[in-house]
Amino acid sequence: MRSKFLGIGLALLFFLVLEITVRVTGIHYLEQPEIFFVNLKKNYVESGTGDADILVLGDSRSMALSGYSKDENTEYSVYNHSLPAMGPKYYRFFLEKYLTKGNKKPKMVLFAASPKLYATGYGPPLYDPDAKVVKENESIPTYINRRWNEGFEKNFFRTQTKSNVIRYSGKQEDANQILWEFFGHRYLHQFTFSELSEQYTGVERLFILSKATPLLYHSYRFHGAIRNALSQSNWKVDKQYKEKSIFCESCENIEAGLCKPSSSQLEDNLTIEDQINRHFGKYNISNRLKPELVLFSKQLIRKELDEELKHPNLNFDPNPDFVVLEDLITYAKEKGIPFGMVYMPWMKERQESPESKALLSKLIIFFQNHPDTKLFFFPDSSYPAERFVDNIHYDCRGEKRVNEEFRQFVLPQVFRFLSSKQKSN
Repeated sequence: MRSKFLGIGLALLFFLVLEITVRVTGIHYLEQPEIFFVNLKKNYVESGTGDADILVLGDSRSMALSGYSKDENTEYSVYNHSLPAMGPKYYRFFLEKYLTKGNKKPKMVLFAASPKLYATGYGPPLYDPDAKVVKENESIPTYINRRWNEGFEKNFFRTQTKSNVIRYSGKQEDANQILWEFFGHRYLHQFTFSELSEQYTGVERLFILSKATPLLYHSYRFHGAIRNALSQSNWKVDKQYKEKSIFCESCENIEAGLCKPSSSQLEDNLTIEDQINRHFGKYNISNRLKPELVLFSKQLIRKELDEELKHPNLNFDPNPDFVVLEDLITYAKEKGIPFGMVYMPWMKERQESPESKALLSKLIIFFQNHPDTKLFFFPDSSYPAERFVDNIHYDCRGEKRVNEEFRQFVLPQVFRFLSSKQKSN
């Protein structure tokens, strides 16, 4: 009996020591790059050291925008806090967290998200992302009543047939489950359990908290890092990794296949951190892709665009839902922070489609109805499709162009707008 309790005690002691070790060390440096990136940004916000004059918020496309420090050529400092695949709901809460953690209140918020994140409302709830059953979040009583009635209608003992199963490599998985496993850590790692509880209500709150509960244990939260730590190769770091980081900002070197991510997880993440620090939040994730994969993806895009040109979509919703923008503008105004939006360039064929043109006209009207805000444009909102690696992200040369124009044309407009706001106050 004593040996049995001894075994249990040793096991508990082992997990206690592991939990403490994970909490007091920078174990996230051995995580997969996606999780490391989100934790890096989260730790920066929670440090309370943010002091940028202009805060850029957006998605994975706007992550390609470089920030700037304040100097004789730059009137205001800029930091890019864009995050990939977070969805439209996080923007206001991220700004709220940024302020409550003691970071310096920015002089301006510059929004730079893609249309689907600001023009389609908040979308269906996390527990039914396809909106096949419900389009909006439900209260718990409403959910229970619906599920009870569905039980009688569909037979409690009948196994539900899933209509969105993806088959690959001899396996089959639910598409929503795959998407959640790939993108869910954005929610779960960016915000704490209590922060998520405040952000969500009803059934959606139960869903997100059920996913967040295991992450209260850091040994589970960073189980990927613990697994990677067991391989000695993941600890190796080239002393010249910062020089290689700069070397890999050249499009010629990237396109030549000389800049593949390091096989060492620690070195790879240190390189990501170096680029983010040097460019004040910027990181173009498409530069990590193999050249042959980029070429293949561009060929697929070309085929899709040719098909869309032959059969343009004319059945789009003529009434975009700008509630995301409305809520973010309202919150920024309550905090006394001027608000602006930069309209990010997209591939020419899609930008000049009837749907995009209709959306842009409505967006312009929306900002005209909010005279305290400002909508900023690049010299040309249409980039060649060759400057994208997929439907969203710029390739290296697209990133170079968008940053040159952001620095030379967009930021001067932003600075003038902000200066006028400060003079009027």
